[in-house]
Amino acid sequence: MRIHRFLLALGLLTLGAAADSTECLHCNKQLMPQPLKLIPGRKYARDRRADILHVKLDVTPNFAKRTVSGTATLRFKPIALPLEKLELDAVDLNVHAITATGAQVAEHQITENKLILTFAKPIAPDAEASVSITYDAMPNHGLYFRTPEMGYKKEDTQVWSQGEAEEHRFWFPSHDYPNERFTSEVICHVPKGMQVISNGTLQSEKDEGEGEGRVVFHWLQDKPHVNYLIALAAGYFYKLEDKAGTLPLALLVPPSYKDQAANAFTDTRKIIEFYQKETGVPFAWDKYYQVYCLDFIAGGMENTSCTFEAADLLFNSDTEQLRSLHELDAHETAHQWFGDLVTCRDWAHLWLNEGFASYYTILYEEQKLGADAMKYALWKEAQQVFQANDTRPIVWRDYDDPMQQFDSRAYPKGAWVLHMLRSQLGPDLYRKCITKYLERHRSSIVRTEDLQDVVEEVSGLSFDQFFDQWLFHGGVPELKVDYSWDAGTKLAKITVRQTQKLSEQVRLFRVPLPVGFAVAGQKELLRFKADVSKEVEDFYFPLPSQPELVRIDPDYTVLAKISFSPPGPLLDRMLQSDVIGRLLAIGMLDERNIDKLGKALREDAFHAVRAEAARALAKISVPEARTALIAGSSNQTDARARKAVAQALAALNTPESQSALWKMAQSEKNPDILASIITSWGAQPADKLVGEALRKELHGSSYHHTLELAAIRALRAQDDESAVADVLAKLQTLNDLRGWDVGSAFDAIAFLARRPTNPKRDDVRVFLSSKLSDPRSSWRVGAAKALGTLRDPKALAVLEPLTRGGDDDSIDPLREAAAKSVQDIRASLESPADLKKLWDRVQQLQKQAEEQQKEIETLQKKGQAAAPVKKAGK
Repeated sequence: MRIHRFLLALGLLTLGAAADSTECLHCNKQLMPQPLKLIPGRKYARDRRADILHVKLDVTPNFAKRTVSGTATLRFKPIALPLEKLELDAVDLNVHAITATGAQVAEHQITENKLILTFAKPIAPDAEASVSITYDAMPNHGLYFRTPEMGYKKEDTQVWSQGEAEEHRFWFPSHDYPNERFTSEVICHVPKGMQVISNGTLQSEKDEGEGEGRVVFHWLQDKPHVNYLIALAAGYFYKLEDKAGTLPLALLVPPSYKDQAANAFTDTRKIIEFYQKETGVPFAWDKYYQVYCLDFIAGGMENTSCTFEAADLLFNSDTEQLRSLHELDAHETAHQWFGDLVTCRDWAHLWLNEGFASYYTILYEEQKLGADAMKYALWKEAQQVFQANDTRPIVWRDYDDPMQQFDSRAYPKGAWVLHMLRSQLGPDLYRKCITKYLERHRSSIVRTEDLQDVVEEVSGLSFDQFFDQWLFHGGVPELKVDYSWDAGTKLAKITVRQTQKLSEQVRLFRVPLPVGFAVAGQKELLRFKADVSKEVEDFYFPLPSQPELVRIDPDYTVLAKISFSPPGPLLDRMLQSDVIGRLLAIGMLDERNIDKLGKALREDAFHAVRAEAARALAKISVPEARTALIAGSSNQTDARARKAVAQALAALNTPESQSALWKMAQSEKNPDILASIITSWGAQPADKLVGEALRKELHGSSYHHTLELAAIRALRAQDDESAVADVLAKLQTLNDLRGWDVGSAFDAIAFLARRPTNPKRDDVRVFLSSKLSDPRSSWRVGAAKALGTLRDPKALAVLEPLTRGGDDDSIDPLREAAAKSVQDIRASLESPADLKKLWDRVQQLQKQAEEQQKEIETLQKKGQAAAPVKKAGK
């Protein structure tokens, strides 16, 4: 599963991040708000008193009310001891009836997060029984509605599930933990014209009968999987189909996204064919469908045989190379092997799901785009690990909530662990290990030790230290490398110092560090290996002559922060080496090498190197660097490099760079690049020309409102309060903003209207206050935060009631946002006297609101009492 840099559904991304989200799929799952109490202390796999054999859900979603009703039937048998009680995970379920076969339920108990069934007589080990629970729920997690009542288009009406990590308990009772596998079936009743997608194969699709206006879909997954992988999506969809051999493939999108559907379906068949060959294990499931869901709370979710993905990621072709879904497709499809066919037994071993999916995405990158693309993908993953600077081990049990595991340790660092393992074993032996691992643990749960056992068995090598330092301890090696040449002995000397801060979690590493030398007369690098294990070590390498190039880890096989600054001639040669060498060299060039950076910007064959050169020139920022950057801006045919140039010019913010950006804007057709340029105008004075251009874009129309939001960003940056009326008018028409755009758009209008003298301040407060009751969480939270930015004391009347409740340890994003805004508004008041006066007014307004609500409820009751009573059967 992949998630954006913060929850899409909560609108926690900034406008800037949304506009520049070309790498939004290279991100880690973030901590999601949980309504349950967090339990401190180390976490271990749960007990399994019963083996659940099959789960059957027969459900009916009510789209207007956003509720679900139905019956969950669980067939099971005790494992080793007589079973007196069956404890199921269940939160906020209204249980109406419980029946059983093979056992008798004496009583049941509903707790905060459990449904506990007590049997009249303990069930004997291996004796099969089943229970059926009839219930209904209005889930806040696990099952999500997208309906006209929530502001979505009628033709796009949907409901979809999202179970990972432990979210299904909010809409059906279950063993909601990954250490139990079972077969499943989903029967779903929906209005005619809708489609239902679930795991496995479609058993039937039939009308419920005349007058019902509903159709019932019956899906069966006859291959066992864990609870969080159960899937349900229902609604109206536009469908594309294909096949990988005999395997049915399909992609379904909301009807309003049908023009973008094909862009998301270009690689699926090729990915499956590649993974089958690479793993040596055929695709395990009966079909592979991808369903794009509105305001999905993750990038994608790998339910068995049917991945769900975020419709917000669908794109038009005019974004050129900036947008592609092949990486998301590759990541989620890899999970059908790693995470679905074999599943981590508990969340401490999550990397066995996410690290594998991340690494096989990188392997497909090589298959699709070549070795340079693969190395650059590894480069980006490494940068995420370094930036996170997380010293916790990958296998870590001290989390409060399982969602804390979905971070840089599981995703990019997990991928790099596999890359280092593959680099040490070699691709062929590594492939044999992975095939054996999948075959041995097929349809079961796994721990990190299971992978180590297979690797050692197949290779005959000990990987104790490798797994211990990379998976059960934290951090990465930080290596300071110095080089010298002894002409008399013809020895190259490398001194390696491990400089990482040592602790109980972070130890000295032992790594086989490759070293390469280019020597005159030799076509290939002369390669050696330094076995680094001490704090400081010297290594000597005999060479026929002084090297022209020195490369540390030339094939990019070690995850380490390496500090190495070769002398000038060696650095020049790095600019002619492989893509990683060129990227490293670009990072070491300074104002003395502007001509070399300019040449790289104009001529390098790889887009990422040109982009790095643009950023380096902007960072140097002397007149010569600015000239080189502007000169290199005119010949960038790859949109990725062109966008980097535009952002570099924007960072300079000089008259020359602004003029160059203005010129680019006149001819630029790519909306993502144009949005970056428009955003940069915010750094310019609010003169007439810029103001007119921004208002023109504000009143325009673009896919996902990309250009309009860029204009709002620029106007906010200019603090142009004269734009409040225009921005407010625009926002009042945009009811389809993506979840990650909402919060910052609301914040922008609040910021522009924050001064008490602004004539539109009251209008902005009313607009934002109205969004506090929006059915979409991202809109409510975004409005609550923006009211704090507005600093209008009158907003306390609507914010303060939202801060009440929550006496437990639960996390409520709306309550927290409201509390922070109340605090900010109070802090902005001039004196305690003002605060008391205002507070008295707030209390008065709240009392009036409560009285009005009582009057409304009384009128409603009177109306209901006066309504004619329907006779039975009519």
